[in-house]
Amino acid sequence: MVKRPFRTVTSQGTEILVEPLPHVRSCSVGFWVKRGSCFELPDEEGLAHFIEHTVFKGTERYPGPQTMAEATDRLGGNVDAFTGKETACFYGKVLGEQLPALVDLLGELVTTPRFEEEELARERKVILEEISQSEDQPDDWANELFYANFWPGGTLAHPILGTRDQVAAYGADQARAFFRKTYRAPNLLIAAAGDIQIDAFLELLQPILALLPPGLEETWPTANQPKPFLLNTPRKELQQASLVMGFPAYPHQHPDRAAVNLLGYVLGGGMSSRLFMELREKHALCYQVGSYLSHYRDTGALQIAASCAPDRAQELVRRTVSECAKLRREGVTHDELERAKLQLRTSLVLNQESTSNRMFSLAHQAIHMDRLLSLDQQIQEIDRVDLDQIQRIASEILDPGAFGVSSLGTGRTTGIRSRDLVEVP
Repeated sequence: MVKRPFRTVTSQGTEILVEPLPHVRSCSVGFWVKRGSCFELPDEEGLAHFIEHTVFKGTERYPGPQTMAEATDRLGGNVDAFTGKETACFYGKVLGEQLPALVDLLGELVTTPRFEEEELARERKVILEEISQSEDQPDDWANELFYANFWPGGTLAHPILGTRDQVAAYGADQARAFFRKTYRAPNLLIAAAGDIQIDAFLELLQPILALLPPGLEETWPTANQPKPFLLNTPRKELQQASLVMGFPAYPHQHPDRAAVNLLGYVLGGGMSSRLFMELREKHALCYQVGSYLSHYRDTGALQIAASCAPDRAQELVRRTVSECAKLRREGVTHDELERAKLQLRTSLVLNQESTSNRMFSLAHQAIHMDRLLSLDQQIQEIDRVDLDQIQRIASEILDPGAFGVSSLGTGRTTGIRSRDLVEVP
């Protein structure tokens, strides 16, 4: 019998997930805040990410960057954090014997940050450099432009990093106010996997849970409605145009989620995928091309990313549209579907061999799916997808009238035009 992960919810609403793995000697723990950039108000854009940075500048027990850095290094493993559209996460991976110290450190970050103005002033400069770095990475910036234009007016259009003007204005008052509003018991999920004893882990969490304030009634983010668009953004210094294209797809809990992931593999998931063979191998339009799925609470996107010479961007988009139309019209072959299933199954199995991936998977399922599926159940979902289902989904998803294109590095003479969004021979 497969032993399921331990799952409980405290009286204050904090969810705790633990998957003991007796055969390993490491453990991974993540403190997940279920409030990413989607939950920011217009005058708060970038604050979720600002908090993620600045809690590391000092807490009550680790009062400055030096003591925080020394405590992190003494763990012997790694500690990190990230902010996404729907969540923020503080996590670490260490040997099992260092679990108490890791939990203590992560708990400090989410309960007792100091937000001292002098440290925040320094970290603002770091975040401003991060924004500049993102703008200097064409793939990242093209993706940011895609989100801003594909979901205009929605919360997914919020830039995770915020804008320079907004970040430059944030100080201790704004940080403390956002932290007090957001870092509350019902908004926190704690996930762990590896060399862990459940009872001992729960005991370690008690002092942290006692510090979490109760929840507040909050308004859910504005619904995100996808909108087709075509955007050409000149960047003279770029040698290549970076393109992010996409179709509206499904939210996290959609029953066809596994099938649309398989469709993404067929379209651009490997060296034998439709787009790789058509754009790179047949027409030498690009070095790399790939497709990927982005799922959110109320929407999603099947996205395609590629880079090419600016004067070939028109052809790349036209051939991408044509290949998608062909797939929509003719469907997926049995061989393509079986290869995609094997790729997805393999990815799932390999992820199970890492305690950090196990922890991430637990948290993702609990937060976004509200259920925990075993590896066998996930594989069964994949194996149940048949050609009729994937054909129906291709007809639904690959609608050229819903297509969005963000092109960075194209100019007036090389830009993509609306007539490029039609099928070509």
